[in-house]
Amino acid sequence: MSDLDHGIGEAFEISPRTNVAHVKLGVYDIQRSLDFYEQLLGFKTIGRTSDENAFLSMDGSDHQHYLIQLSKEDEATTDKRERLVKRAGIFHFAILLPNRNYLASIFRHLTENSDKLYFEGAADHLVSESLYLRDPDNNGVEIYRDKNRSEWKRIGEFQVEMSTERLNLDQLYQEAHNFGSWRMPENTVIGHVHLHVSNLSESKKFYSEILGLHHTCTFPGAYFFAADFYHHHVATNTWLGTDIQEATSEEGLDYFTLKLPTKPDFGKLLRQLRSKNIEIISDADDNRNSNTIFINDPDQIKIQFSHL
Repeated sequence: MSDLDHGIGEAFEISPRTNVAHVKLGVYDIQRSLDFYEQLLGFKTIGRTSDENAFLSMDGSDHQHYLIQLSKEDEATTDKRERLVKRAGIFHFAILLPNRNYLASIFRHLTENSDKLYFEGAADHLVSESLYLRDPDNNGVEIYRDKNRSEWKRIGEFQVEMSTERLNLDQLYQEAHNFGSWRMPENTVIGHVHLHVSNLSESKKFYSEILGLHHTCTFPGAYFFAADFYHHHVATNTWLGTDIQEATSEEGLDYFTLKLPTKPDFGKLLRQLRSKNIEIISDADDNRNSNTIFINDPDQIKIQFSHL
């Protein structure tokens, strides 16, 4: 078989070790956002470029691996911001904690230190337990922990049962222990992103057939996709309706990054994208020699791909 194709009739699969590396958010005021992400959520700033960008990680020790980039919107974007416009883009991005103890501790921290303006609710999704917030720019933020995979109910090779059930917050609050000043723990990662889109079938074709993520679950108005056997790295929904406007990188989510484990995996994805006539944007003159590329999904949501 030529390295220019994947075999006759063979569906493309992205590397099973692909994961969400970070998200870039456009924000109105960098300091206001830092007050939220640092003081309330416990991230550490690892870099600033004047008042235009800030890079956040869980502990501030690794300047190469940030989880969130905050980028100040320009004044023109701020002036024309219309929050009532229904637009494709971020529903939420999700911060994955190492275990339930940390989820309990941050819930207690949020309960005792937040004025409740940011807290939206909680849920047991059968595979995970989640808290939901809104940041100062109205971006959705999920904070969650995965249940042990032995507790997940498989309904197919890659499919998993998910639901939205009540999470007992009183019990969760009582489970917080060794409580001091809160900070994001080591091994915190961006677990997934959940997106507003205009057409579920078009998004499924793109994320599953073109990018090679497995379709893992279906909710009313929502599809979930993942590399390997995870419950989801990307979710799409049409809960805003199907007549929404295309995404813009100037407000809310600028882009999210999917990181592949090796250069050969990155090259395999590049060949797949070319074979499907997906426009590839690269900083290099020849994207075959680039370590990073950008593409847009059917709703113009920007995705960055990189490799370790």
